[in-house]
Amino acid sequence: MDNFDLDKMEDKELVAEYLAGQEEILPYLINKHIKSVYRFVYGLIIDKNTTEDITQEVFVKVWKKIKGYKEKYSFKTWLFSIARNTVIDYWRKKKDVAFSEFDSVDGGNILEDTLADDQPSAEEVFSKVEDQNVFNETLNKLSPLYREVLLLKYADDLSIEEIAKVLNRPVETVKSQHYRGVMHLKKLLLRIKL
Repeated sequence: MDNFDLDKMEDKELVAEYLAGQEEILPYLINKHIKSVYRFVYGLIIDKNTTEDITQEVFVKVWKKIKGYKEKYSFKTWLFSIARNTVIDYWRKKKDVAFSEFDSVDGGNILEDTLADDQPSAEEVFSKVEDQNVFNETLNKLSPLYREVLLLKYADDLSIEEIAKVLNRPVETVKSQHYRGVMHLKKLLLRIKL
């Protein structure tokens, strides 16, 4: 198979071909997804060396677990679940995140969040941020609860339903976390003179 044929195939088909003995497909799959996994991990860790180590560990796990991949989930959802769990394992080892308090971090007021807002929309604010470093620093100020939802949605282009599968949370919970995360990020960005 050449890369032209591989480029036309869906991830599920590529995995099936790899499992059928086409060894060259796994490096192709890794190259196809490595940037998005790296970006997701970096968004949660914000340390280049650690991100590189975790990203490498993610793809070692993919190689070890790919025979257990179930086609009912998209490959990308399965891959990001592995990436997220690898980051959580790292955090647990470092004990930097209080998991028992995860849901209350950066709590927010649901009533305040749902009131009409005469400020610019999140998309308008995001589009005005020209300095990616400023945006990343601002994103890093959000709790991991919101940051991972926003990274999966905007950096990795997953749907709310796919994010819910990756995070193993109800769709409605992810919708709420997405909304609150956008509102918090928007408030932080508006404080910066855009």
